[in-house]
Amino acid sequence: MEKVIGMLKSLNIKATIRDDDTVDQLHHVFTVFMLAAFGIVIGLKEYTEGPLNCWLNYTMKHFQDHANYYCWMNKLYRYPNPDNLSQVPYELDSDGGPQNTTLLHNSETVGQINFYRWITVIFLVQALLFKLPNLVWNICNEYSGTQIEKMVTMIADSSFDSKEKKATTFSSVAEYLETWLKINRKPFWFMKNRVTQQSKKILRYWMICLGANTRNYLSTMYLVIKAAFLLNVVLQFIMLTAFLDFNYWHYGAKALEIYHKTRSTQDRTHFPRVALCHFQVRGSGHWIQCLLTINMLLEKLLIVEWFWLMVLLCITIYSLFNWLARILRTGQSVKFIVKYLSVFNDDGTLPQDGKRTVLTFVRDYLGNDGVFMLRILALNTNDVVMSELICSVWKRYIDYNNTSSGKEDPEKAPEPSCDITMDDVELKPLTSNDKLNDELHIQ
Repeated sequence: MEKVIGMLKSLNIKATIRDDDTVDQLHHVFTVFMLAAFGIVIGLKEYTEGPLNCWLNYTMKHFQDHANYYCWMNKLYRYPNPDNLSQVPYELDSDGGPQNTTLLHNSETVGQINFYRWITVIFLVQALLFKLPNLVWNICNEYSGTQIEKMVTMIADSSFDSKEKKATTFSSVAEYLETWLKINRKPFWFMKNRVTQQSKKILRYWMICLGANTRNYLSTMYLVIKAAFLLNVVLQFIMLTAFLDFNYWHYGAKALEIYHKTRSTQDRTHFPRVALCHFQVRGSGHWIQCLLTINMLLEKLLIVEWFWLMVLLCITIYSLFNWLARILRTGQSVKFIVKYLSVFNDDGTLPQDGKRTVLTFVRDYLGNDGVFMLRILALNTNDVVMSELICSVWKRYIDYNNTSSGKEDPEKAPEPSCDITMDDVELKPLTSNDKLNDELHIQ
């Protein structure tokens, strides 16, 4: 028991360095752990204590275990009239089988209870569906070449370094970001020639699924993953409605209504504790009563899941629209950059170099993917670190504009390789000329 408790204490359900927000973590980490735990609890209940226990008279006691397994694998029926337990779903004929004239509404499916057999599998499938969008997102991150974990580790380790060493680290991270932006800024081959400017703009903003070179690939794929999380929650309600054979959308409200009317915490309407099983041996049929003890636990787990899914549905809708505004509205991106770039000058004014303003910095240099990348880094660091990093990126922007304008030798800025990683970026100490240039940029 001490070992189990020790394992639970060391269990980490939150990633140290993450590439998504808290709402996403609730989906693919917390909810996955919760549903997996539900599946394990129900599985232990089924295969250790037994999911049901059927009653047999003393002349058939030697069939007890067989009857329990038989009724578990075959059909269970609700009582047709809960107020009169002598009524059965259908009468038996001389051979022990059902009489067609007394078959309940001429349908064997009426009043059947089947969901309890597969509930463990359902919980595990639900956990997999909540994890699936995150797996797709990890593939998208790897494809786009982001190295968030490496960058966060580098800038976090330099928090208490000397000023020179810290400036070197931030300059290296800014250099990698610039290289990553250059690679993502390249147009597709069919966009280079014979395409009007307006067509290029449409292709750049809407052809998001063709690769990482659209400058919007990573940010747009994040919105797609957000929508997938939302769709998955809706799918859970639909799946449980079909599986449980009642409207799961209304289950929480109905259960609370039942608790209020019966003055108890038992919902026998949706999760009956007592059911009937038709046990037939050698042509002799009998109706036996079975106790579904598993439903006592299953009812509580599913009402907890209902409330949790409702919470996830609401906060995911809010999060999706919030990120839509952050990514699609340039004003939101400018506001985010201004928050950290205002410390660039001692008097709190925003930096500007001719036509190079914060707006052009966001729109022409960073783009949607660049701003999104900085937002993800902000989730893993603090305001002090982000201010220094964005100031370093701003300095790279000024140098980049000067280089692209022909003020420097273009041969000094070779085309970056698509295989570059953070490990390839050297931490070069700043020279006295670099420091002097930085001071001139600040002025």
